[in-house]
Amino acid sequence: MYASYAPYEPANRYGRGDDAETARDLVLLVYALYIAGFFTGVTALIGVMIAHSGRRAATGLKRAQLDWQIRMFWYGVLALTVIGMIHLMVAGLGAITGGLGLVFMVVPWGLTLAWGILTTWAIARGVHAALLNRPVATAQF
Repeated sequence: MYASYAPYEPANRYGRGDDAETARDLVLLVYALYIAGFFTGVTALIGVMIAHSGRRAATGLKRAQLDWQIRMFWYGVLALTVIGMIHLMVAGLGAITGGLGLVFMVVPWGLTLAWGILTTWAIARGVHAALLNRPVATAQF
């Protein structure tokens, strides 16, 4: 009769057959590791290593998703490095001023919160696009 499709799967743009399911499973695995990375840190590193190794043979939609994941990881590393440097500067200011400069510690805390919110949004956007079999750039909520 009619083939049944899940409501989130309008088209099979990853490829055909089992390869498509494996491609989407790999992409979703990397997102799961990124989510776990909020709590452990090391799983995000494992996720980006998987994304880099899977990217070599990837084409089409899988390649676009893996590119998004790799870019998201490295932007996160850059952001956390800058936030860490700001944190150290504020701590140094606090040491020089006898603790009064620690009032400015809200700046790196706020930046860390903003990074967490933006990263969560980027992961949600990527998962949504993966479930809809679309590239991340065209995923819409």
